[in-house]
Amino acid sequence: ERFDANHPRQEPHFYLSLLGTHPDHRGKGNGMGLLATNLAAIDRLHLPAYLESSNPANDRRYERLGFAGIGEFAAPDDGPTVGRMWRDSR
Repeated sequence: ERFDANHPRQEPHFYLSLLGTHPDHRGKGNGMGLLATNLAAIDRLHLPAYLESSNPANDRRYERLGFAGIGEFAAPDDGPTVGRMWRDSR
């Protein structure tokens, strides 16, 4: 319910829900390459994108791709703080 309550609804957009990399493959650019490929497809449609980040260490990576923080909320059951990030259409 917290995720749904914090999801932006002001305009149609792509919701990039989950991105993870197996520990054996981290640091090789695979995750960011996959994200960049998806963002290129989204850009061809001229739509914005939204994601949630539970790891603040990744936020700078997302910012380099055009995302900006728009708020945060606490995940349920003492989970992490979840950052909300938006990328305008291009």
